Amino acid sequence: MDDKLNRRSFFQLALMGAVAVPFIAKTAKLFASDACPSTPPAGKAVAQAGEGMGKTLEYVSDATSSKNIKYKAGNNCGNCKFYNTAKADGGYAPCTMLGMKYVTNCGWCKSYSAKA
Repeated sequence: MDDKLNRRSFFQLALMGAVAVPFIAKTAKLFASDACPSTPPAGKAVAQAGEGMGKTLEYVSDATSSKNIKYKAGNNCGNCKFYNTAKADGGYAPCTMLGMKYVTNCGWCKSYSAKA
């Protein structure tokens, strides 16, 4: 086998690389959008873990920190049917179960129900 990079091989590799770049960029964007938001939206009522319905439903702003036995890895507000994505604002959206208060997309509560 010839280990030299000829012109045809070079262009084949360049073409494969050019085709792969959009897929890599899209994947990186998906992972970035999964990051937990650090600041809640201004002027919106935000659910608090230890207050009112947040306390009753054992809401946590980071699902992985939940101690509830119902929590399963991968479950979070962002993929719950009560999370209103149509009104999302910077990684937060209103939750039906928490009185339409805004919750983070990576939060969780014991009323979690996967989107259909």
